[in-house]
Amino acid sequence: MNVPVHTDALFRQAERGVLPLGELFQGAQTMVELGLQREAIRLYETWIAHTASPAAYAACFNLAVARGNVGDDAGAERDYLRAIALAPAFIEARLNLGTLYERMNRPDDALAAWQGILTDIPELAGKPALHVQVLNNLGRLCEIRKRLPEALDYLTRSLELDPDQPKVITHWVHLRQKLCVWPVYAAFAGVTVEEQRRHTSALAMLGASPDPAEQLAASRHFVERKVHAAPEQLAPPEGYAHKRIRIGYLSSDLCSHAVAILTAELYELHDRSRVEVYAFSWSREDNSPLRARVVGAMDHYIRIDRMTDEEAARCIRSHEIDVLVDLHGLTLGARADILGWRPAPVQLTWLGFPGPTAVPGIDYVVADDFVFPFALEPHFTERPLRMPHTFQINDRRRAIGPTPTRAASGLPDDAFVFCSFNSNFKFTPEVFDSWMRILRHVPDSVLWIVADSDATRANLVREAEARDVAGSRLLFAARVAPADYLARFRLADLFLDTNPFNGGTTASDALWAGLPVLTWTGQTFCSRMAGSLLNAVGLRELVTHTLQEYEALAIALGNDRPHMADLRARLAANRDTSPLFDTPRFVRDYENLLASVVRRPAGVELPDEPQRARLQDVPAPAQLTLQQDSMLSLLRPGMHSIVEVGGASLAQAWRARVPNSHYIAISAAVGAAHDPAAWSTATIERDAEQLTDADWQQLAAAQCWLFPETLERLR
Repeated sequence: MNVPVHTDALFRQAERGVLPLGELFQGAQTMVELGLQREAIRLYETWIAHTASPAAYAACFNLAVARGNVGDDAGAERDYLRAIALAPAFIEARLNLGTLYERMNRPDDALAAWQGILTDIPELAGKPALHVQVLNNLGRLCEIRKRLPEALDYLTRSLELDPDQPKVITHWVHLRQKLCVWPVYAAFAGVTVEEQRRHTSALAMLGASPDPAEQLAASRHFVERKVHAAPEQLAPPEGYAHKRIRIGYLSSDLCSHAVAILTAELYELHDRSRVEVYAFSWSREDNSPLRARVVGAMDHYIRIDRMTDEEAARCIRSHEIDVLVDLHGLTLGARADILGWRPAPVQLTWLGFPGPTAVPGIDYVVADDFVFPFALEPHFTERPLRMPHTFQINDRRRAIGPTPTRAASGLPDDAFVFCSFNSNFKFTPEVFDSWMRILRHVPDSVLWIVADSDATRANLVREAEARDVAGSRLLFAARVAPADYLARFRLADLFLDTNPFNGGTTASDALWAGLPVLTWTGQTFCSRMAGSLLNAVGLRELVTHTLQEYEALAIALGNDRPHMADLRARLAANRDTSPLFDTPRFVRDYENLLASVVRRPAGVELPDEPQRARLQDVPAPAQLTLQQDSMLSLLRPGMHSIVEVGGASLAQAWRARVPNSHYIAISAAVGAAHDPAAWSTATIERDAEQLTDADWQQLAAAQCWLFPETLERLR
């Protein structure tokens, strides 16, 4: 590229050492704006080589920035160090040097650069904005490096200097969850509890609140701050005329991650006569066998990590994807803006985030009858697509290693071992209170858990001792390879689930390894996940509905080893034939579900196209005696009214209009779409004495359509 003539004068002055600093900066900036970055670098180099100035540190700093902008990281490092050598208290140079080290994947050097600012520059105290920036950089990178106590300390100090930092509050809250610092919410230094709750991340709120409305509010708050409205909707609303459904999976977790662990076999079992499978991925390359397996199972694997969100959306649109499945939700690294461009006519979310996303452009969430009751619909922006058995897929190829001995795993041979390998941020004081009461009522029992830091372990031991339980009864499992991790479940007697955020992958891991799971079900999607899994594996009696019921059953099972042996035997007998682990059946049902919402231009149909609405497919089980002419005319519109707008009040009105047998038929037909607590259970229990033997037989015949707890309670 030719250099404008007027720049020659700048170089001549720089070579003579007479170019004023201000003109150097202005001239170099003009070159950058003209796209002459290399010339700007040469001008700085010339000036520094020929000019003796006390401000040379500033020129070195600008030169380092310019080198970094053209990818010369080694040169940038050299010039930042020169600037710091000339001006040791130059905070901005140390900040930038740390950022450069982080970009160069030298995190320890980055931390050292920033920590040096705190220890070596007393002038920092008079520069609060820079002080906060240093603390926030340290806190952020320590969190990434799993140095959680240090991260929390840095962010606490940052908030003490400036409490008006919503993003920092978000991380501060989640760090306290991970470290089991209770209560998580605690007012300090001008940061109120109300502000802490308002700025709790969507993921953290799943573990912090049992209230579905509060979970939705947290997701909406995330979207308001992070998601930008797209100026254009890319996909044609009417869809495409493909003979095969093009399914696109959007994820950064197609590696050693829970999402890939669950879905690996899905990609292999997709029916290629019906579907074509795409991945749009920004996953890390971890060289794991799991990642190789997932990538190899895709028909098309397209990396979008170097694309902007708009570029990624246009890439997806160019492939004419029929259904885009977001496997990420609002978890770390989410790229929700891609979905806002609507690169596919139908977009849904699944597995990555077990709560409402509130993301514009997401139409559906994959769910099931249990995990997504009718009462939850007002608290989701997505409409549910209900699978017939469970929302969660599993991989039958997961290998389980040799079972170790208890002694080798640090467990007492004769103890009753309760375990909970859920993430620490899912632990709450309420659940931990219950666990400690359980230990006190089950002699010779221990609780086996995972803790990812020494500080978390110390906090949990202290919390146990504060509840009159010896810290030695808490045993901590180390992280091990996947096959050994699964084998380790076989050493425990009962898995204790968490609430309000159940185990998902972890609970199915336990069941796959043969360990019964006891769960406490709530009113949110994430508090009903393990219940869905237990229903699908035939262990409904381990689904409890209150803390008191959960605790009482845990104590009873802990003191009844023959009963526990029976549960384990039933799980072993059911495992391979249960819907939870019948992956081929799941994939067929899932493909049918997607086919039911695929959009096609007028006159174009899919081969073997399923019915568009599940409630129309099966108005009631065939065993029920219905007066077809009159009942079906009542049943069909009524079902849709309940699903769309009706709720419990409409159900009560129906109950007054129809005889018992017809009510049971209606209940059976719409059991997949209503709230049993508000309608089916409460109403039938109230009128149970009026039911005839024939009514009870019909109810039993309808059990697969009723919420499982309804029939269990009535029995």
